Amino acid sequence: LASAVPLGFAPAAGGGAPVVLSGDPAGLDRLPALSGVYRTQSWLGVPDLSRLHSWQLAAFSARLQRMQAALPADGGLTLSAPFAALDGARAQADRAPRGLLIAGGGALAALAGFLVLSGYALRRERAADRRRLAAAGATTTQGLVFGLTEAGLLTAVGLLAGAGLGLAATAGLAAHAGLPPGAVLTHSLLTSSAAPALALGWLLATTLLALVLLAPAGRIADVLAVAGTAALALTLTRGGATGGPVALLLAPLACLTAGVLVYRSAAVLLSAAERLSRRGPARLRLPLVSLARAPGGPALAIACLTISIGLGGFALAYRATLQRGEADAAADRVPLDAVIGPSTAFMTPLALAPERRWRALAHGTVLAVRRTEASYARGGAATTVPAVGVPWAGLLAMHGWRAGDGSAPLAELARRLAPRGPVRTPGPRLPWGARRLLVTARTQGGGAVITADLRRPDGRVTALTLGTATPRPGVLRARLPPGRLELEALALSAPTGLATTNGHQNAEDATAATQAAAVVTLGPLRTTGPAPIADGRRLTISGWRAAGAAQAAGTARAGSGRLEVRIADSGQPGVVRPAQPSDTTAVAVLADPGTAAAAAAGRLSLSVDGLPVTARVVGTIRRFPTLAAGSAGVLVADERTLAAALDASLPGAGRPDELWIAAARLGALQAALRRPPLDVLSASFRSTVQAQLRGGAVARAVMGTLLATGAAGILLAILGVLVALLGPMRDPNAERELAVVGLGPRALRAELRARLLTTGVAGLFAGAGLALALTRLALMAVHSTGTLAPGAPRLISAVPWSELGLGALVTLIGLTAAIVAGARTRPHPR
Repeated sequence: LASAVPLGFAPAAGGGAPVVLSGDPAGLDRLPALSGVYRTQSWLGVPDLSRLHSWQLAAFSARLQRMQAALPADGGLTLSAPFAALDGARAQADRAPRGLLIAGGGALAALAGFLVLSGYALRRERAADRRRLAAAGATTTQGLVFGLTEAGLLTAVGLLAGAGLGLAATAGLAAHAGLPPGAVLTHSLLTSSAAPALALGWLLATTLLALVLLAPAGRIADVLAVAGTAALALTLTRGGATGGPVALLLAPLACLTAGVLVYRSAAVLLSAAERLSRRGPARLRLPLVSLARAPGGPALAIACLTISIGLGGFALAYRATLQRGEADAAADRVPLDAVIGPSTAFMTPLALAPERRWRALAHGTVLAVRRTEASYARGGAATTVPAVGVPWAGLLAMHGWRAGDGSAPLAELARRLAPRGPVRTPGPRLPWGARRLLVTARTQGGGAVITADLRRPDGRVTALTLGTATPRPGVLRARLPPGRLELEALALSAPTGLATTNGHQNAEDATAATQAAAVVTLGPLRTTGPAPIADGRRLTISGWRAAGAAQAAGTARAGSGRLEVRIADSGQPGVVRPAQPSDTTAVAVLADPGTAAAAAAGRLSLSVDGLPVTARVVGTIRRFPTLAAGSAGVLVADERTLAAALDASLPGAGRPDELWIAAARLGALQAALRRPPLDVLSASFRSTVQAQLRGGAVARAVMGTLLATGAAGILLAILGVLVALLGPMRDPNAERELAVVGLGPRALRAELRARLLTTGVAGLFAGAGLALALTRLALMAVHSTGTLAPGAPRLISAVPWSELGLGALVTLIGLTAAIVAGARTRPHPR
């Protein structure tokens, strides 16, 4: 390709790539849509697709598709664009209205309760109007038309005022988000469906208010109770319990039904409380007598307060459940505070800095992790699953683990992975100050390259080539690197030329693999250096074992320091090393149920990075952090045990390639990762991931609307209590009788405060009970809105006890302040 022209960028959070037009520069002149893409890029204004409305995303995607369709057919130009990121962002934007239905349904429930309360407040005046109309000769039909007209006018005024407030709020939010208010309004509220929606809302509100004004007292409550219960049962049977879209209706329906039930039972409870208080003090009897004489208004106020507080509690439970899900989703990606991975050049964290340096940077726990893949035979075919080696004790520090994620509690699963003894038998330590390593070697049947694998205290393995053994006996030697070293193994391989020839033969022969073999006699092995080891020190290898492509070829005489092995050039490494626990003990692993079912008598023959490992399944897990939900399976082992088993076949193969860090000073760790040489490593932080999840547009919109709805509902409920006991619904006869028997203004205000406080506290307790009941519905609501990332861990319900208590306290304080202010301004009855 002659050139590449970048046109725009999609955000990394959306998984997109740059929009690039590639090909012959002369083809640009034949592409009229190019300028449109430039306009699109400048028109977007912000680079984050998650902040754009669905219509903006659709317009951007449509322009890119038109440009792609306009490309010349001769193949001179190609276009690559983040279509997948755009589709994902559009899908997220399309879920927003469904999420906002939760808040909308809750608002409708609160408004319906306040509308019923207001209608009952107007019943006495409307009854007087109907009597005057009847005395003037009006028919029943004319009286009905009068009531419907009045209800229609009242709801129309309220609906238009609410629509105006909604438009203003939407425009303000759009401007705050950096979006054009006019475009947002014309693509959301001011659409062709807005007028029918307003008309339907006006019709429903008018019908409800008219029923309250015209129906016999108490009948409307029974109708609402039956309708709400039936709708709730229908919603549950249609999939609400499983988290489907209809689950959005559960909270408002449950609130309406509970409100009606509270209304019907509150009158009975007030009468019962009045009978029980007859032998009590007068200050207790008087407010209860007043409430029991006319229980309709107080009962309705209690019901309205119950609905509003219940919805507020549901909003808090939804928020807590969503935040718990976001925290668990972040922990599923980053189990501790940070995950440090290798660089693009495959430089591992421990290769750039020792583990003690990482602990000093983090001032916390550092877990060395080995991430790889394992294959096993299943149903006549090889199945490959992700495999992770994690220190068994470090499993208990992971965040986001659920009791149902494993076949046993996490502490028990970790204990099963713990090794029962040493996981590795060390080789001989080289004397301090040794300068050279020497080995006597000869072969039969071909040559062999001898390499010494030297292990340092921090686990790093250095391969030191000693030389090539030939049929003629000789001494192979190499200069030792400085430091404390352990001879972990001797690696044997065919010379390069023989290996190449053998590889060609294997590729051309359709029968069994052609192999070249040689018998190698090793030993004695010794070191040389300054005094006191100038004469050399022998290293015993006669008891060592051959592994991989190496096999024992004879029995060496005890104490001879020699070993005979057969090396076959089959493409696999051959090593000679001390006997290791993994030779006789299987590696304990946790596996998914499918992988565990493939184990014969609980054992699996695995191929990990091409190396054989025998595993023993000690437990099953449904998922494991850092592994994608769509993986074919999962295997988890103790990191040291797995590393020892891999090193037994190929020294250095078990070296950890990742770090999980719990940092007490996360800022210092992040600063170090921005400086060389650690800046080349990949790093993920749980706090950053959680902030990205919490900052999603759908989650923010739903949460903000829910909290605003809950706050508005509580304000309406407090206003409803004042309307019920201070407005048209009050019982003036009871107040006059109290004044006649000698109660002065101060006593009357105290009695009124007691009535208001009794009603408010009763509604507060009923609402708190409803809020606790609705916390279970928050789990279905989060499922229904799809606000969590795909593949996130299974949600669990979270009950925000502290926030519910604080909300109840704030409501009680606000209710008390309103009661005191309302009672003080209430005039003395005449």
